[in-house]
Amino acid sequence: MRWGALLWAILALTACGELPQPFRADTVSELARPRLVRAVAVRPVEGVESGPALAEAQVEAFGRRDVPALVRDDSPGVMRLRGRFDGSGGAIDWVLLGVDYRPVAGFRQTIPPSARQASSPKALAALADQAVDALIAAAAPLPDAPGAATSSPVPNNGPRRPLARIVPLAPLPGDGAAALERHLRAALERAGILVVATGGDYTVEGRVDVAPGHRGEQVLKVAWSVTRSDAAPLGSIDQQGAVPKGSLDGAWGGLARDIAEGGAVGIVKVIDAAYRAGVGHAEGASSLQKP
Repeated sequence: MRWGALLWAILALTACGELPQPFRADTVSELARPRLVRAVAVRPVEGVESGPALAEAQVEAFGRRDVPALVRDDSPGVMRLRGRFDGSGGAIDWVLLGVDYRPVAGFRQTIPPSARQASSPKALAALADQAVDALIAAAAPLPDAPGAATSSPVPNNGPRRPLARIVPLAPLPGDGAAALERHLRAALERAGILVVATGGDYTVEGRVDVAPGHRGEQVLKVAWSVTRSDAAPLGSIDQQGAVPKGSLDGAWGGLARDIAEGGAVGIVKVIDAAYRAGVGHAEGASSLQKP
């Protein structure tokens, strides 16, 4: 997924005040805020013919690890990946800089002669994966690093956890349906809701619509509905935001995470209220935590 246009549009607004929250639920939460501190601006390596293509491969490698990235010389408020080609050693010295321009990780990567010129996408992807994995592993824990918990473990302080079933989403462009369901499941589990394949006390169903927006954009509308086991409606959560046209055709990456976690905030509130009131389950209630 190409994050460049989306991230730059958001980053350009950071100097004007509070960051926008395009996919937040009706209940405001930090979880719905785009995590721009994680974004990485990648500068193509000079002196290497395949530098621009390698930079694109690194953007995709970061995206596969849910770290938004873009090919750009510089951008405010992001981390930066810089590489210097050592011709005598046939290697690239990579350095990952923090938002304050201080190095947080480094990695020296040998580049085969065949990869310094026009190289196959598969070979460049392998080099990008190697460098990105090494830099992430070598870095001090990054702010909001991939895989970091967004909330503390939820104690089982009630008779049992509420059970919820997520209805599979209709097919979406790229990996949207699978990515949204994966991130929503993780957010609900962190909040103390046990996600089950069948049955359950509550059912969560999502609908995603993509409509034309301003020139070069699409409007992404997401609606989550929560019903109890007998299909009686309990509540709904609506989200909406603009994305660059065509940006949903590949991996959704951090966008799917932001949408799912923003929606989970409202879903948990609906289920928590019903669970406290004993609606939709046969046993006593326990309070849930924020996802």
